[in-house]
Amino acid sequence: MKIIDRNSVGLGVSSLMLMENAGRSIADVVEKELGSLEGKQVVVFAGAGGNAGDGFTAARHMASRGALVRVYMLSKPEELRGEETRIEYQALNRMDLSVEITVVRDEAQLPEQVEADVVVDALLGIGARGRVRSLYAKAIETINNSKAKLVVAVDIPSGLDPDTGEPLGPVVRADVTVTFHKPKKGLRRAAGYTGRVVVANIGVPPEAEIYVGPGDLEASIRPRRWDSHKGGNGRVLVVGGSHDYTGAPGLAALAALYAGADLAVVAAPARAANTVASFSPSLIAVPLEGHEYLHPDHLDRVKKLAEKADAVALGMGLGLDPATGEAVRELVEWLKSRGKPVVVDADGLKHLAGYEGLRGPGIAVTPHSGEYRLVFGKNPPGPEKVFARAEMVEEEARRRNGLVIVLKGPVDVVSDGERTRLNKTGAPLMATGGTGDILSGLIASFAAQGIDLFTASCLGVFVNGVAGGLAYLEKRDYATSSEILEKIPLVLGNPMEAYQKALVYQRLPLEKKPYH
Repeated sequence: MKIIDRNSVGLGVSSLMLMENAGRSIADVVEKELGSLEGKQVVVFAGAGGNAGDGFTAARHMASRGALVRVYMLSKPEELRGEETRIEYQALNRMDLSVEITVVRDEAQLPEQVEADVVVDALLGIGARGRVRSLYAKAIETINNSKAKLVVAVDIPSGLDPDTGEPLGPVVRADVTVTFHKPKKGLRRAAGYTGRVVVANIGVPPEAEIYVGPGDLEASIRPRRWDSHKGGNGRVLVVGGSHDYTGAPGLAALAALYAGADLAVVAAPARAANTVASFSPSLIAVPLEGHEYLHPDHLDRVKKLAEKADAVALGMGLGLDPATGEAVRELVEWLKSRGKPVVVDADGLKHLAGYEGLRGPGIAVTPHSGEYRLVFGKNPPGPEKVFARAEMVEEEARRRNGLVIVLKGPVDVVSDGERTRLNKTGAPLMATGGTGDILSGLIASFAAQGIDLFTASCLGVFVNGVAGGLAYLEKRDYATSSEILEKIPLVLGNPMEAYQKALVYQRLPLEKKPYH
């Protein structure tokens, strides 16, 4: 829900709008349960975060319908978290004729007995972790001992782990739980605490779940620890290049570094390795001697390098020499046996056409439509038929035991057979040489940092597209892959700002389908 909320913000639906809808939904449920709120006694217990903001909003709506409202705040106004929560509090604080507010600093300020028509629990929401603190524990006890006709929990009963349904200490025992958008996992296992669960529609766009967005990136990327050491944030090996194609593996390796990996090593035939070495002193280029293309004779050296890597990107610029195909298949099998995440792109895909060993959750492939047809023997529907494309990719990924498939296009499709997401970021200039190499490096970098390969693939297409969008804003259709690379840190540094700035969000002529 945190991801969905942030993706909604990215799409233009503010958190304040969602909070307003949530608070109104709570008031609607209370009114439906009790009838007219005129003259009803309402007591709201509020914490410090978004759950409190929902409670403040509900309090205002109930007061506007004639209820007599008292709010007990377990945090000082200046300690409230989130701009939208502070805005809702300020509105409520100015209602000095209809709402009474008590800031609770110690247990003595909590009422010994609450007699009201309804008590609203807005203490702790889905961000709650760890044991419930003493003041909050006492407030929960006060709610449970109240003589209210109705106890309503906001989103989830306070004291309940939202993911597991396990108590984190004392837990509010609600008659009704009003949860937002979708039921949280913990609610399904805690009927003794939740009472009747009402799922309130608060206006979340379906696209906030379908499209990868800034919330997905914010939830996965963490700042480096101050005591980080070299290699602690991931090592990526790029295997690619040939006598004919020298630059592609360098682009992938640079993307891996820009995305946060500590080390990027390129293993390539000598001519390509020498070219990559000239790209940047930050890259480690290892020449594979004796052949102008990747050859089975190179594999002992490549495997030793892969042993030290956390993820491998394979395929860019390899060329189509038959011996290279033998080497690619052997290397993929070896990486699978070692549990090394591997991203296969470009010529690497062509060497795996019709290869049934291309299966399992440790491999991600990144074909465009033509490569998809070559590898899987099926012609994807046109790019406007996004749901048909998604269903085809999902079915193929499931058939191949969780293989992660990234079908590139104006709208990218990412699936592992169980989860499927779409990505709409990007610009027309993305259909140029090098952007696919950057994508492979991004995915490998995120996987090397410990992110599961499906999520890493979702983040890869998102970051690649937003970086391309930023480059498009500056150079229009004349930006190069190198200029896209330079935008990657801007996307990672502030995903929301970059996304909203770069979103060239024309309404594409996509097929429409009922949302599920």
